[in-house]
Amino acid sequence: MTDLPRIVTVTRRTVHNNDNVTLCLGEDTAFAPGQFLMIWLPGINEKPFSIAGRDKYGVWITVRRRGILSDQLLQLKTGDRLGIRGPYGRPFELTPDCCIVAGGIGFACVAPIAEQFPGVPVLYGENSASSRIYEARFPRARFFSVDGSGGRQGVPTDDLVSLLGRQTACRMVYACGPEPMLLKTIEICRSAGVSCQVSVERYMKCGIGLCGQCACGPVRVCVEGPVFSGDELLANPDFGKRKLDASGRWQPV
Repeated sequence: MTDLPRIVTVTRRTVHNNDNVTLCLGEDTAFAPGQFLMIWLPGINEKPFSIAGRDKYGVWITVRRRGILSDQLLQLKTGDRLGIRGPYGRPFELTPDCCIVAGGIGFACVAPIAEQFPGVPVLYGENSASSRIYEARFPRARFFSVDGSGGRQGVPTDDLVSLLGRQTACRMVYACGPEPMLLKTIEICRSAGVSCQVSVERYMKCGIGLCGQCACGPVRVCVEGPVFSGDELLANPDFGKRKLDASGRWQPV
């Protein structure tokens, strides 16, 4: 683990649409699925990004337009430089007998699992098809859109009950996405008697457990997470209910 930023070079960028770009960073960092990097642009900000994959040229992050830092990252070109720390965090414990539930940019977190086990079912949703990522990378993913603009209208959990009912080989569900979707995923898995592991998003400043900004109940998401079991999260008093914002105030999820 490295706590000082390393300066790396963008070696390739893949544009998915107007609001989503995957950047290949010129460092072949070893990581486990579910871990994240702290990404730093001097004078702007530093924030966590899931490691979305790797090749011989380096690891990847996928950036979605959300604010000042993401806007700047989306504008980076091949050859531009940025700072990284990590990888950090508790990763997923992997088994090939699984299925994957992904919502929005949460697909970046679970994409390395889908790549490692290419035959497993992947349920992936967006608000609109215009935000879709990884179409060429995972053409077999079952796609949902809230507005009905692509794939099946609805959300990924709409098919999870029937999938677990007939997919008897599935012993583990891996999920990342909006917190209401994650809570629904955990509840479905519990009813079906299937284990699940979920990656939780919280506002992070340090990434190494010092500031407490990412607190979720009694745990720090950056250190004790971001991956938790479904049972751990159902016992957490904050999960699905509230989170700290950038100013340190509690806000509803």
